[in-house]
Amino acid sequence: MMQISLQRGYCSSHLQDCLLLVLSTLIFASVVGCGGGFATKDPERMSEYPKRYVKEGQRIQADPVSYIKNMYARCEALEQYRLMFYRQERLGLFGRMGPMEEIRACFRRDPFSVKFEWDDPERDYYESVYVAGENNDKLIVRERKGLLGFAPQVRVVNLSDPVIWGKSKNPVTDFGLAQVTRRTLLPFEDPEVAAVMTIKYAGLVELGPKSGPAHYLLIERPKTEGLRYTRQDFYIDAETGLPAGTDLWLPSGKLDARYRYSEVDTKATFTDADFRLSKDHPQVVSK
Repeated sequence: MMQISLQRGYCSSHLQDCLLLVLSTLIFASVVGCGGGFATKDPERMSEYPKRYVKEGQRIQADPVSYIKNMYARCEALEQYRLMFYRQERLGLFGRMGPMEEIRACFRRDPFSVKFEWDDPERDYYESVYVAGENNDKLIVRERKGLLGFAPQVRVVNLSDPVIWGKSKNPVTDFGLAQVTRRTLLPFEDPEVAAVMTIKYAGLVELGPKSGPAHYLLIERPKTEGLRYTRQDFYIDAETGLPAGTDLWLPSGKLDARYRYSEVDTKATFTDADFRLSKDHPQVVSK
């Protein structure tokens, strides 16, 4: 059951919590796609690009899976960073593609911590925070818009609740450069799946909305039980060699999710105070 408050003044009764969860799930499922966001389009291939990118492209082309494995090791070693995270997903009961969100994100490896901030006035939240081991391992969100006409408030929710509500495809614990790289590698670790997959270097593209030049890997496989996607476009930042984004395609040929990672600052340093809401953060409760 969704927990709404950790201290006095943050919400109302247990019955209201249940009603909000049920009704908001139904409403979000039917209206995903409304509101503001970035218009997006498929990346454009670059016909001309600096020669310094050619050698790296040849390395990727020679052995794409090994290159991704090495990149995963580098991402896994990053202790903390900030970046701009762009997210666009097909959500809801009718599977509508929502607008692309622009999210300022901070990441810390240990303890695993993620803070998201939304500046778009059309978004439902101002910010969210998750720190592993705090607040019974739950996610804290500060609303910009209250659910079903109720006043906006700070909520403490289960990690699975945003997925249940139709607000995101994945829990916040799936976020991060290492995480997206790891998920890309997983199918290659199953010999039966890997045997029917193809991965090829498809050149350089200009990746929007703000990611810039990126090496493009096209990963394809036939429809396979247990795997949702038959195609993945995976992008590597041509300047940093870190993940720049991924597109995930359904067997029908429809785009199901698009993620971008730009302006990555791996020299950022954080304290515990950086993983608190900027306003009305609840009293921290450990497990």
